[in-house]
Amino acid sequence: MSERLWWGGKTWLGAGLILATTVPLFCLGLGDRHIWIPQEARYALVAREMGQGGDWILPHLGGRVYPDKPPLLFWSIALLSALGSGVSEWTARLPSALAAIGVCLITWRMGARLLSPRAGLLGALVLATSGGFFWSGRQVLPDMLLTLWVTGGCWALWEWLAMNQRRAAIVAGLCLGLATLTKGPVGVVLPTLITLAYLAVRREWRIARLRDVMLCGGVCLTVTLAWYLPAIGRGGFTYVHATLIHQNVERYVKAWEHVAPWYFYLGAFPAEFLPWTLFLPQALLVLASKEEQEHHRGWWFAGCWLLIIFVFFSTSTGKRDVYMLPAFPAAALLVGGIWSRWWDQVPSRMSRWGVSIPALLLAFGVWGLAMGIWEAIEVLPRKSTLLLPATLEARRWTGVLLALGGILLAGTAMARRPRCVYGCVMGCTWLAMLASAVLIYTPQFNQRNPIKSFAQDIRMRIDPGKPLHVCGPMNDLALSFNLGRFLPSLATEREVARYLASDDLVYCVLDAPEYTRMGELTGQHFPVLIRYDIDRTPLLLIANQPLTHQSHGSPAFP
Repeated sequence: MSERLWWGGKTWLGAGLILATTVPLFCLGLGDRHIWIPQEARYALVAREMGQGGDWILPHLGGRVYPDKPPLLFWSIALLSALGSGVSEWTARLPSALAAIGVCLITWRMGARLLSPRAGLLGALVLATSGGFFWSGRQVLPDMLLTLWVTGGCWALWEWLAMNQRRAAIVAGLCLGLATLTKGPVGVVLPTLITLAYLAVRREWRIARLRDVMLCGGVCLTVTLAWYLPAIGRGGFTYVHATLIHQNVERYVKAWEHVAPWYFYLGAFPAEFLPWTLFLPQALLVLASKEEQEHHRGWWFAGCWLLIIFVFFSTSTGKRDVYMLPAFPAAALLVGGIWSRWWDQVPSRMSRWGVSIPALLLAFGVWGLAMGIWEAIEVLPRKSTLLLPATLEARRWTGVLLALGGILLAGTAMARRPRCVYGCVMGCTWLAMLASAVLIYTPQFNQRNPIKSFAQDIRMRIDPGKPLHVCGPMNDLALSFNLGRFLPSLATEREVARYLASDDLVYCVLDAPEYTRMGELTGQHFPVLIRYDIDRTPLLLIANQPLTHQSHGSPAFP
């Protein structure tokens, strides 16, 4: 099939295919899963406080300035929530979902310019169905917004420097500024290092004119200072040090959490990029070929993009899977490029090694999952078991469907037809991701973490004006979000004991072990008003004084 038939001059066809693929993936059931993960709850609470308190310059959490992240994610959530009834699970995750769709669209158009129209379209679909990208697009995270601006910035930098489109320097500066407002200086550092690496490899320094560089930098600085200057005026240089130096430079050089060795991403990134990881080495081999060095600059730009981000975050002392998210479009473009080359090829030695063998490995992996689904619940980490069906009947049907998918994939691989293999991998992955997220993971997550029901019972039991604290180590942010009010947290047992010793009637949420320790410490028995098992841990609502009546249906704690 020729490139002309793929492209045909009708941009809306490609856009329609990408939207038909990505909108269900990232939007279907987006608000169904309860907000229980602390990081999601934290960002949602900051956005809620911004919308309710009216301070759009300095983000706040619990009435205190929150300097960990710049405000663009919080602005996005608060603005979208203002159109409805406030910050909810849906509106909190919607910026990430829309950003994920936007990244796929930019990757498609960018791939058409860097490689070919077909490579851009195939690469965008690869990106949408890569595991880590899919799950990140359904969470409250700033990293997907960062990926949107970094991808847009890289495209604009390519158009400016490689294609001599000087107006693209303005767009590049705008994207870099928005990336900075999303997650700090890393939004400027990554595209800059990528571009410098490409210019160094290609020895094309002369195409970067000083006047255009000043224009790009000026636009970026204008966008960034439009928020930073008012923030400095409100928060002083203490805030600047916290948000720029402490949360960026110090976290990069000497992290205090998520510390991992330099080789962390050698395992994490391939796992996150599945199922397309098995086709990435072939693309890198094409990149290293002499022919590509001479004729296809787009391959080199995508290669520099992937390598720079990999090295940059591998050098950092703190590492998380999601940090590599801006590298996913580059990897997807490389994989899309190699699939575009294979598309019209007749079966050959290259298609056997490049297509059939990786596809057979995927088929064996699917068969292994189908057979091991019965025992996986016993050996997998607790959080990972939420991806597996809970009932025997559901596991049986899931195993059958996985086995059929493996047979289909193996059949196309043995036939050595690249188009059929690509369609099979794409279609099976799309269905598996959507089904696992909407039909399996979300219902089981909510059943294991019934935080909304717990919060609703608390609201029915306690008047909003009554004192209520979270005591001891527990997920206070998620409870605050679902309860609709920020709960002060008491970290030490001495603080909890002092709070419960009040002469006034006060309430406290704590877990069962903490409840037992407080009884032993104070020698008192505190009445249990509500009990819920959340994440397999009993959470209790207690009072410091006996009540004249108990809530209906409230189980007593033994």
